[in-house]
Amino acid sequence: MKIIPVLVLALLALPALAHHSFAIYDFNTMIPYEGVVEELDFRNPHIAMKLKTEDENGKEMIIEFIEGPPANMLARQGLKPDMVKVGTRITAVASPLHEDKTKFFLRIIRLENGDEYQ
Repeated sequence: MKIIPVLVLALLALPALAHHSFAIYDFNTMIPYEGVVEELDFRNPHIAMKLKTEDENGKEMIIEFIEGPPANMLARQGLKPDMVKVGTRITAVASPLHEDKTKFFLRIIRLENGDEYQ
């Protein structure tokens, strides 16, 4: 009969396994990108965004933030979706994915007025 409590505990722990580690990102690197919001998915568990910017040669490029902070956490800090809607100019600070340096974790959103959200 000792197996039943262990089984119950194991089943209760399963949802905790659903959340992933952030070790897939290089959090020692923080790269700022200035540009215009091209796409925004302001949702939980993590927001996602695409930012239109230019590379060092002036060529247009899209930066893909595959995830960032939870939407509810940003909202508690005062950032509302209409403040970063498509067409809004922002600075986004990001950490790259280890396996694909073209995809990022969004660390900081800085509005033109200087307000920061992370």
